[in-house]
Amino acid sequence: MSYPAEHQDSWRQRVRPVDPTTPLPIKRLIPLVIVETAGMALLYGIYYLLDLGRTPLAPLIVPPLVTFALVFATANSAASRPWRVVASYVIAGFFGLGMACVPGSRLLNSVIAALLTLLVMHATGAFHAPAVAVSMSAVLTEADWSDAVAAYPLLVATAIAAVFLAWGAHKILGDATYPDKWW
Repeated sequence: MSYPAEHQDSWRQRVRPVDPTTPLPIKRLIPLVIVETAGMALLYGIYYLLDLGRTPLAPLIVPPLVTFALVFATANSAASRPWRVVASYVIAGFFGLGMACVPGSRLLNSVIAALLTLLVMHATGAFHAPAVAVSMSAVLTEADWSDAVAAYPLLVATAIAAVFLAWGAHKILGDATYPDKWW
């Protein structure tokens, strides 16, 4: 659905995107922090409900939390576009969880996972910085094949959830047009 240009322009003038480098007035800061915290709590709730906090996979919740905060704060950034975020997690999860199952030095395997993740993300135009942490932390979990196979769809699902929650947070606050582009 397309709106006339004058409607889009008037709507954009009312929208106040979040600028993470500028201090906010308290009237704007409180609702923003409440919505951000609620989004992070919902993401963490996924891991809590699945009882993953006591497994080697627990560190994998951190990158999606950072993704949510980053996508929310930088909605207009190309690295925050939904399909790029999801693609970066698909790439990082593949290399990180794959390298976790390779015997050898965890340090070397995590560096190789990060190298491959960065290479493919840059080659495909799907760069999203928190996903690099996925590839490295996945190796450090020392997951075996069964853990890796179970963790992969969950990791991609939390990336999708982070994007969806950022979109919802922007709708609640009326902050920005997110996403302005999908790729």
